[in-house]
Amino acid sequence: NLAVDDLNLFPLLYWPIRSDQPDLASGVAERLDAYLRQGGMILFDTGDAATMIPGQTGTGAGEQRLRQLLVGLNLPRLEPMPEDHTLTRSFYLLQDFPGRFTGDTLWVDHGEPSIKDGVSSVIIGSHDWAGAWAVDELGMAAYPVAPGGERQRELSRRFGVNVVMYALTGNYKTDQVHIPALLERLGQ
Repeated sequence: NLAVDDLNLFPLLYWPIRSDQPDLASGVAERLDAYLRQGGMILFDTGDAATMIPGQTGTGAGEQRLRQLLVGLNLPRLEPMPEDHTLTRSFYLLQDFPGRFTGDTLWVDHGEPSIKDGVSSVIIGSHDWAGAWAVDELGMAAYPVAPGGERQRELSRRFGVNVVMYALTGNYKTDQVHIPALLERLGQ
């Protein structure tokens, strides 16, 4: 419950946004701002990639509702996720980030290097990742994924692992390029 629970206990919040998402309760925007400033991360998922015309962005009902909800938040500037973003390699090497659906842009805040080591605190997409991850009581996939079938579901799971690793470890993977220089300094 965003209005009463201690959000700092959760390094990552997955927030599916639907067109009928209720307005934020009083004080929730301030709590979310504090959470993000203190290092928390939110993955917003509008889940409406399947309803949008290919090549069209920003027209889904979930995305429109998300824009309305975020008006009260003090968010950093958002940009399409760069190809070299740490999220592409925080555990698995990924180029795409499908869920039940695929093809839409993944947005991240432009993490300033001097703030939280440049780690993005907001990720926004529309691929319905939880729908791709969901299983029924028999452990079978609860929802179909399209157009890529089970390979797409596996990539969706890998994206989920990357998001959790990124939330827990930040951008340590970008520091890996410095290992040869560090080892040389240590005389090894």
